[in-house]
Amino acid sequence: MSLDAVVGLRKGTLDLDVELRVASNGVVVLLGPNAAGKTTFLRALAGLVPLERGRIVLDGVVLDDPAAGVRMPTEKRPIGVVFQDYLLFPHLTVLENVAFGPRSSGFARAAARKRALAQLERVGLVDVAAEKPRALSGGQAQRVALARALATDPRLLLLDEPLAAMDAGARAELRRGLSRHLAAFPGMCLVITHDPIEAMTLGDRLVVLEAGRVVQAGTPEELSAHPRSRYVADLLGLNLYRGRAEQRSVVLENGRHLVVADPVPESGDVFAVISPRAVALHRVFPEGSPRNVWEGAVGDLDVIGNHVRAHVSGVLPIIAEVTPGAVASLHLDDGGPVFVAVKAVEIEVYEA
Repeated sequence: MSLDAVVGLRKGTLDLDVELRVASNGVVVLLGPNAAGKTTFLRALAGLVPLERGRIVLDGVVLDDPAAGVRMPTEKRPIGVVFQDYLLFPHLTVLENVAFGPRSSGFARAAARKRALAQLERVGLVDVAAEKPRALSGGQAQRVALARALATDPRLLLLDEPLAAMDAGARAELRRGLSRHLAAFPGMCLVITHDPIEAMTLGDRLVVLEAGRVVQAGTPEELSAHPRSRYVADLLGLNLYRGRAEQRSVVLENGRHLVVADPVPESGDVFAVISPRAVALHRVFPEGSPRNVWEGAVGDLDVIGNHVRAHVSGVLPIIAEVTPGAVASLHLDDGGPVFVAVKAVEIEVYEA
């Protein structure tokens, strides 16, 4: 089971040049900011957007190769797609929606309906088989779209923001259900999302796309350990800075120095990562041992679970994670100047 895709094309201002190789089943999550090219890449795999250059090979079968004049029609590809808006046929019943794929593939009506019922049972929706899509909840519509995509026994399953249409209250439960369904799928899955929780919980491997290029790929743990772009760091809730190694410090682009505990690489560009939990805020210059202290100003405060994230502007913008008690005792909700303190041992440095 394998996917070897090199996708190159232009669409408006987007110049997409992505190489993706998957050698086994499992779930790959493709994430990135808006206009990064995620959906265009997915549509190219499905045959909905033609390649200008590159090659797509699924399980040894060439689906696209512009140089060789090969382009397999969308309906012939062993690929199932769940679109962001699900795109259920409003005039067909749930059962007819799910049976549409097998019927289009040449199955007799009775055989297609039998296959569709099996998929509806798999997603727990046999009881709404006779309903039209307008009678479904958002979660039910998502599961019908998934059942329709699975009814053709695809080798590759593509899902474009499968939970984007859900309200926040329903997403957690639906995410758990989707995770179970994807885990039971014997083929490969490629999921597009912009939600870090979905990415971390659904994906065995993450691929980050920015401006039409892959900037980082790996397991959730690998990305968390060494983010390589500001987008990835923001996604993971980390402070990321790029600078130049200089003995036991990192010289940032604005000329400031971050003192670190461990020796840094001898030379060259490096990344410095600081967890928000390692950032201390003070209203007066701190006593003690922090090697890195600078002034800033408190801006927005975001409540995340039982902690508060304080956005601090200034010579070196940073996010600090503090307790509600610290917000109250320091009057952080009033804004104003603060001193930022980070211990040298709390800064991780690695090559850029």
